Amino acid sequence: MELSEFDKTIEKALNRIPKKFREILKREDIQVLARDKVPGVLQNQYKGYLLFGIFAGVPYNRRSVFNIQLEPTRIELYKNSFEIAFSNQSDMEEQIVQTVIHEIGHYFGFTEKELRHRNL
Repeated sequence: MELSEFDKTIEKALNRIPKKFREILKREDIQVLARDKVPGVLQNQYKGYLLFGIFAGVPYNRRSVFNIQLEPTRIELYKNSFEIAFSNQSDMEEQIVQTVIHEIGHYFGFTEKELRHRNL
């Protein structure tokens, strides 16, 4: 799948996200970006895991005038990981929905353990 096709898949999936989460993305200006594959640094950090996406930016609960953010707040989704895990579009879209909601949780400062406890 081309990256542009993955972008369209993300757009379709974002329309399936519950309204309250879409509103958070818009209100907080969180971009959802397609990336071809997981960067090497993250591959090393999460060795043995299939990484669908990450939250990049300063979490909401850590923002202050002293935290200058140089890059936009964003959720990156990795096409290659979705292609490895899913052969059909519908399953891929469902995982995109789950991944984006999970990463919104990280934006609000929840740890991986806390999000798993909440089934996000």
